[in-house]
Amino acid sequence: MMQKDYEVVIADTSCFILLSKIGELELLHTIFGQVTTTAIIAKEFGIELPA
Repeated sequence: MMQKDYEVVIADTSCFILLSKIGELELLHTIFGQVTTTAIIAKEFGIELPA
């Protein structure tokens, strides 16, 4: 799989919830390098997101 370079990815809560449930939250960082979300989405997720 070829990795594309993205500067910012904004994900909604469902992405975090689903990846967390299957133990693959780190996959976002692996694919995109940097993931940025809003404080509202982070709060809605309910647990601290990795750096």
